[in-house]
Amino acid sequence: MSHILLIIDGMTDPDFRLTDYPAMDSMQQLAPVDYSEGGRPETLTCTLRILGLRQVPPHIRPIVEAYGAGLRVEPDDLWLRASWYHIDEQGQPDRQESPDDFIFPRVTRRDIEPHYLGQGHWLFRLREGCSLCERLTLPSPFVTGEGDLLPEGDGAIRDYFSRLTTPRHRLIVWDKGVSSPLPLLREPSIIISAEMVLLGLGKMLGWETVTHPALTGDTDTDLELLGRFTLEAADRTGRVIVHINGADQAGHRRDEVGKRSFLHRVDSELLPLLLRSPHRLTLTSDHGCDPATGCHLPGPQPLLRSE
Repeated sequence: MSHILLIIDGMTDPDFRLTDYPAMDSMQQLAPVDYSEGGRPETLTCTLRILGLRQVPPHIRPIVEAYGAGLRVEPDDLWLRASWYHIDEQGQPDRQESPDDFIFPRVTRRDIEPHYLGQGHWLFRLREGCSLCERLTLPSPFVTGEGDLLPEGDGAIRDYFSRLTTPRHRLIVWDKGVSSPLPLLREPSIIISAEMVLLGLGKMLGWETVTHPALTGDTDTDLELLGRFTLEAADRTGRVIVHINGADQAGHRRDEVGKRSFLHRVDSELLPLLLRSPHRLTLTSDHGCDPATGCHLPGPQPLLRSE
């Protein structure tokens, strides 16, 4: 018998009720856990705490995603993480949304390489830029949806990102990172995900990772295929970590109907299959995501186990 750990990214919000989801509601409810622990409710940090790591290294997410994307990570490089946002009439980000097309400007003052991660998310490598990491300050659109939208602390970087804009969209840098090792986690696992941050985590830890183009990381992901991959992995290892991102993506788009519909699909299409299996199932969420604001939410998350 294997342990299946199902992480539904961004599952909760002020209107979320377990009783709306019969399969979830049938599971044993343990004490909720706040994986953000008073800090920023961010996927990698919260996921590492779900896996039992209490001290999370700073500035690590862009590095993990670079590994997930198969990019070469050099010790002297600085990595910046950015996402496209729609900008409202007041000049503030109100939801994640990419422009139809955009051509990146040529760089003249710094060697900045853009790398696309999918779903409007980008990594930027600044070669030999690691010394800039500590002095750069960044906005937090995922958390507040407000504030200055440009990096502060380096004029060339600020100038470059000031040009990554359209009349209704802006590419906002919200995280930074330099090469850093991850502490080892004791229990080897198989990770199944569409997200670079989870795939990179598995690669850095030396774990097996499973993905597929039909696992999109959004509300159109193939839940039947995900279920099949999960049970196949559970038959050959002691723990399988399954990460589902559709609810979080819908929340960032401020699509409440899409988020609820996707969670009902997970509850009716995936969970019954996993609950009927001989394997032990744990279900939780890393953080909330409010479709009213498009922002992540801290706070206690459900912790459910199969009977």
